[in-house]
Order: sequence, then C-alpha cells, then structure tokens
Amino acid sequence: MRLPQGFRAAGLPAGIKRTGAPDLGLVVLDEPGRAAALFTKNLLVGAHVTVCRDHLARSGGLVRALLVNSGNANCATGDAGVQDARDTAAAVAELVGCPPHEVLVMSTGVIGARLPKDRVVTALPSLVEALRPDGGEDFARAILTTDTGVKTAERECGDARVAGVAKGSGMIHPDMATMLGYLFTDARLADDPRAQLAAANARSFQRLTVDGDTSPNDTVLLWSSERAGLVPRLDDALESTSRELARAIARDGEGASRLVTVRVSGAPDEDAAARVGRVIATSPLVKTAVAGRDPNWGRILSAAGRAGVAFDPTRALVKVGATVVFADGRPHPANEAAAADHLANEAEVLLSVDLAVGNAAADVWTCDFTAEYVAINADYRT
Repeated sequence: MRLPQGFRAAGLPAGIKRTGAPDLGLVVLDEPGRAAALFTKNLLVGAHVTVCRDHLARSGGLVRALLVNSGNANCATGDAGVQDARDTAAAVAELVGCPPHEVLVMSTGVIGARLPKDRVVTALPSLVEALRPDGGEDFARAILTTDTGVKTAERECGDARVAGVAKGSGMIHPDMATMLGYLFTDARLADDPRAQLAAANARSFQRLTVDGDTSPNDTVLLWSSERAGLVPRLDDALESTSRELARAIARDGEGASRLVTVRVSGAPDEDAAARVGRVIATSPLVKTAVAGRDPNWGRILSAAGRAGVAFDPTRALVKVGATVVFADGRPHPANEAAAADHLANEAEVLLSVDLAVGNAAADVWTCDFTAEYVAINADYRT
C-alpha cells in the first residue's frame, strides 16, 4: 500500500505477542499534520483513549507520529497504564524530534494486563529505522489481533490520495465503531475535521457489527499531511474508503463463513433504516440461520419489528438474495429453495427488508455466527 505524501510507516515484532508475530506499528509525518479522532462510547476506556484525547487537545489537533501495539489493550490498568502510554509517547517523541503531545499511542488486545512498556521502548529505535513510504502493509500487519489478514483500502482523489488501514474481527458493534481504523491523506481537511470524519464514519464503521460487543479501545483517526492542498470530493473518498474497510472487517469476523449485507429500504429516514439494519445484523438468530443456510424470514422480520421503527409488518417485503420469501402479509415457501441456494453458494449474501413506510434506505454489514466464533473466544486468553 502506497501512503499519501509525507507519511512513512513500519511494523515489527516487539515481543508483546507470545507468537512472535508483528505487534508494534508506527506511522510518522515529516511535519505535524492536522488530525481528528472518534473514540469509544464505552464507559470503560483504554489508557490510550485518555492520552489521545489529552494530546489532541494540547496540540490543537496536530499529530506528528502514531504508535500502535497489538496483543495488549492497556485497558483497566489504572493510573499506571495511563503513565505507560504517556511514557511510550515520550519515547517516540524523543526519537522523531517532536513534543510528546504530538504523538498518539493506541493499543488493542487483551484487557487488564499491563503493557510491557520496556519491550515497546526497546523496539522503538529499530521501528524508526524501518520507516518508509511503502511501509503501510507492515504497519497494517502489526496491529492485527484475531484478524486473519490485513485490511487496507486506497483511493485517488484528484491530486491527493486516501489510504485506509483497519483492524477488527471480534468485539465489533456500531457504537462509534469497534475497531482501530486509520484514514491517512495528503488532501487539505475541512475546517472541522472531526465533523468530516464523523460524516464518513456514520455511513461506514457505524453500520458494522460482528457480535454486538463494543470495545473500550475503539478509535477512528483521520490524519493529513495536507501536501496536496484542497481537492474535490474528498468526503466521498473518505466515506468509500471507510466503507471498504468496514466490509472487510465484517467479512473477516471471527469464525465467519459469509459476509452479510442487510439492506433496509422503505424507511422514513436514513437513520431509521440503519437502526433496523443494525438490529437485524446483530440478531444471533438471524446470524445462525445464515450459518445454517436457512432462509428463515421469520427471524429477519421479527428482528426488524423490535428495532423501534414503526411499520406495518403485513406490508413489509423480505428477500434473501433476489428471492422474495415474505410479501403481502404471508410467506412464500415455494421460493425458499432458491433463497437457500443463495445462502449456500454466495460468499456475500444479501438480506433485504422493505418497510413500505418511506423512501430512505441503508446498508449494514455483518457476518454469520458459527461454532468457530465460540471456539475462538472461549480460548482467547488461554
């Protein structure tokens, strides 16, 4: 992955993960660049959330470096954990030559264990030495936890570029966004970059769920060198990049065998459509039905009915793929074989509900719920 102008990245093993896999990533700008971030709404927050909020406030939203570790969430570790995060930021700042408050540090992994700060600090000189403009893939690999592969996306936007990196596979639900996600660009940001990021997030990561669990470390960062200046359609590029990353996370959900798009139409407004879609996408009964290749329209319609959006179920229409399985207030059992074929033969399946009360629509992305998800999370700390 080619990073936008001014960015360099690297990733390597620092000994945080017992497997010896890469677990420490760094991205650096030649000069401080404007940035904005969105953080978890969970009342339990990782140490990095506290430190990043403080650093962004103190720097006026200027960021010179980003350090991310995987394998340890540095969450629920008290004041000592916050100090560990501050100390690693200071160590990065000394190496790259900037104030500590221009460094963001982020963590992902197991909750409740102290960050092995000494290992991180020891690895930093090698990490800085490894920085290069084409180091995005190494950074993307270093931030993974239970992910099966890197998640990156790229867009050209006039003379500018948007490069996105994300991690996430489990503990994924749209409450801000359960993941670490990064949007790097060299385009000039809006006067209010946080609002610009929130707009892209609302139609992408906010419409993503794997298992209904939100993380205390959720963070999405927008960061620009602004070297390319003002370009048209940057907002579209940010949104489409974010949507591609969100779909990649859903596709790589823990134990998943199917990417599922839940498409809700006929809603009174877009927020209502997204709300119904999230309830359907989070339903364990819907997700296990997809895993079993069962076009169980009753589970889909029941989930829609408890989403808090008023509609008449007798006027609703439910489809699996292109096949109608419920319409005119009754099921269509003759169509279920074709619907089951869609679930069995397509790696990406589509569940559609038309509420028939308006003209708004929204897509939400999830995955099926298999026994492998249980196995992964039953063994996560052992």
